[in-house]
Amino acid sequence: MHVMKKLMVVLALVAVLVMPAAAQTEGGIVLVPFEDPNYQIEGVIPEGWQALGQGLYSPDPEDFTLLALQAAPTTLDRVFEVLLPQLGLTTAPDAVGTLDTESLSWLLYQVDVPVGAILIRVDLALAETPNATYIALLQTPSPFYDQLHAEVFIPVLNGLTPTTEAAEDLPYGVFEVTFEAADGVSLVGTLTLPDTPGPHPAIALMTGSGPQTRDSEVVPGFPIFAQIADHLTRAGFAVLRYDDRGVGLSGGDYSTASIQDFAADGVAAVAFLRGYEGIDPDAVGVLGHSEGGVYASIIGAQPQDETGVAFIIALAGPGVDGESLLLRQNELILRGGGASEAIIASQLQFLRDAFPIIAERDWDAMEELTYQTVFDQWALLLPEERGGLTEEQRETYARQAAAAFRQGYAFEWFATLMAYDPAPDWAQTTVPVLAVFGGVDVQVEAAQNADPIEAALTEGGNEDVTVVVLDDANHLFQAAETGALEEYDLLALEFTPDLLPLLTDWLTERFPVTVSEE
Repeated sequence: MHVMKKLMVVLALVAVLVMPAAAQTEGGIVLVPFEDPNYQIEGVIPEGWQALGQGLYSPDPEDFTLLALQAAPTTLDRVFEVLLPQLGLTTAPDAVGTLDTESLSWLLYQVDVPVGAILIRVDLALAETPNATYIALLQTPSPFYDQLHAEVFIPVLNGLTPTTEAAEDLPYGVFEVTFEAADGVSLVGTLTLPDTPGPHPAIALMTGSGPQTRDSEVVPGFPIFAQIADHLTRAGFAVLRYDDRGVGLSGGDYSTASIQDFAADGVAAVAFLRGYEGIDPDAVGVLGHSEGGVYASIIGAQPQDETGVAFIIALAGPGVDGESLLLRQNELILRGGGASEAIIASQLQFLRDAFPIIAERDWDAMEELTYQTVFDQWALLLPEERGGLTEEQRETYARQAAAAFRQGYAFEWFATLMAYDPAPDWAQTTVPVLAVFGGVDVQVEAAQNADPIEAALTEGGNEDVTVVVLDDANHLFQAAETGALEEYDLLALEFTPDLLPLLTDWLTERFPVTVSEE
């Protein structure tokens, strides 16, 4: 990853700068076969487009151009209910046409979505069957729309085909479930329940930064929550993983939710599990990854007789306030990527200038500060570090970067995260806590966060605290060398061998289970 991609690294798991999309439109677009076993679909996608996970593909992860191909086990009306807020709409648009293929009958829609100074055109197609609704979406800056509509969207629709897979002989049940948040929002997820006699201990999984589906597939092909759920359920624990509000099949609006709202959703997940047949209501806890560890600390400070939470696991959970965390994260990522000291100093000053603006929710001022910072940082880069962009493209690039920041971070969750210090809440947490960190994590550094969590818990009187640093683990708990973001998708799509046994051993020591024989 060249330096241009590192100028604006913020707390979610990827850099947010947007590269110009012009390069993707040169020449014809070649389509190649693909298969997605998660959504049980196959067809064609553009050659060279990167899989971003969760059925998303892009010519460049930092480009506004995106292709989404998914299937949801629900009705077309329910899919629209979820999609409309993401498109900035309150009512469903009128269909602009239909397309019947050998496999599916599509309804076609077009929507224009302004993002700052950029107009994004969205092609949307929905096909409802008795078992699922199939979704195809292409978004792109409008100057490139005609080519991508003709050469990508229509051929993709013609080629998209549902596949039928034989169900794996799992030693546990898998159930699609819906439960209600405190404010009435419907949250949808997957419950895996051991086939052994109950009642079973149970755990609700809470995702990290940014809108995520229940599997928390940050790296394509590495659904970390699906893997955790499979392991723990085989070990005798019921596990609930659910789509964030406003994401996947869950209702609500992600953009207006605070970290306190997401913590409340975790409490609602616990309440659902405690009332589910076959689950021990006195042995239900939460596991939060990254920002999900923030939700865990918020939950831990609440009276246990109100939340019903019997234990907490935090994977790479912050132990310091959001501003301190973000400053250190940016420094580690930039320095590890070879950025100059001048770039690092500029970025850290940008963040210090940004914090009071973020606290005021002045997103216009934040967009302008982002633009000016990126524009100025251009002068600090060597010509070979500018990603092939010319001086004439500097203004456009900076504006796109500012618009990308606003699209990704001008939301309540980010403002509340920056203002939050977890230490006082950890100090009020009395239930058993396991906090696990990666020794080479550059997003939530173990050296910065492990000791403060342990100190807050023990000074508050918690008598069951376990803090573990897995020396070779990165932020996703892969076995890693540097921990750099660029390394994530180059590593094996699996956890370091120590993680899952650590979770199982810690849990079963406190909540004995009956394990099925496979």
